[in-house]
Amino acid sequence: MHGEAPMPMTAMVFVLSTSTPLLSASWVPRNAGEYAATCLFLIIFAAWTRLLMAIRHILERERWRRGPLQPDYHQYKGGGEDDNDSHAQDHRDGPNSSNSKTTLVPPVKPASHFRVILIGLRGYWADTSVSLRLARAIFDMTIAGHAYLVMLAVMTMNVGYFVAVLTGVFLGTFLLATSAENSGHEHGDDC
Repeated sequence: MHGEAPMPMTAMVFVLSTSTPLLSASWVPRNAGEYAATCLFLIIFAAWTRLLMAIRHILERERWRRGPLQPDYHQYKGGGEDDNDSHAQDHRDGPNSSNSKTTLVPPVKPASHFRVILIGLRGYWADTSVSLRLARAIFDMTIAGHAYLVMLAVMTMNVGYFVAVLTGVFLGTFLLATSAENSGHEHGDDC
């Protein structure tokens, strides 16, 4: 231990260099034009990563939809009247009237969170095909790969690369997040 050379410390400060390598030793901008092209690439790449996240959200809602994994809550009409009188009153007044008394009651024997998770996982494995699980896994792996590459660009501590990534995330969210959020509302789905 006494004869070992100290390990070099990685700089933890932002740099203003236009020749910072990106993702490999061979990708080093040599002039301002190449640096600007690298920053433009990072803007597009970060926006593309945000696009993949928006597409995943749309796929989850529209193609990979599953039922909720939350505990079942029972709906009942309260108020002390017998069921026939209450049912007749609801039909006269309508479901949105002030006389309609709808409450949500938890199940008689509430399940623990761990049990709910286990039931959900068992249902997922029983109800979801292998091809669907494979498609989700590949898509998530692709998103993670893009996100890690964007993270590595930011970790160069280059101010231009950092600003380019933030700009790409901003543009991707600004241009694409609305379509992902509204994808289910066109069909009347509310989560």
